[in-house]
Amino acid sequence: MDESILDVDQVENLIKFCPTKEEMELLKGYTGDKENLGKCEQLMKVPRVESKLRVFSFKIQFLSQVTEFKKSLKTVNSACEEVRKSVKLKIMKKILFYWVIH
Repeated sequence: MDESILDVDQVENLIKFCPTKEEMELLKGYTGDKENLGKCEQLMKVPRVESKLRVFSFKIQFLSQVTEFKKSLKTVNSACEEVRKSVKLKIMKKILFYWVIH
């Protein structure tokens, strides 16, 4: 599946409309002209379509979650670096050290 064609919401909507086992059995038993079936019904003949859609949804969400996590991690690293370089923090350390000794 190509994630540039479907987004997470579209995949989730497809999952909602996946046929039940009973509907799949009816579809498998259909002996009429396949052209009379809608595109949705033709797609639903794919084995384990719901499972495949759920995996695809996870894949799409996983990539965006990793991207968001990387952004958050950069923010935390940047904040830590600023704290390490803080002149005011160094002064406070000296003052606290002075108080502890005296």
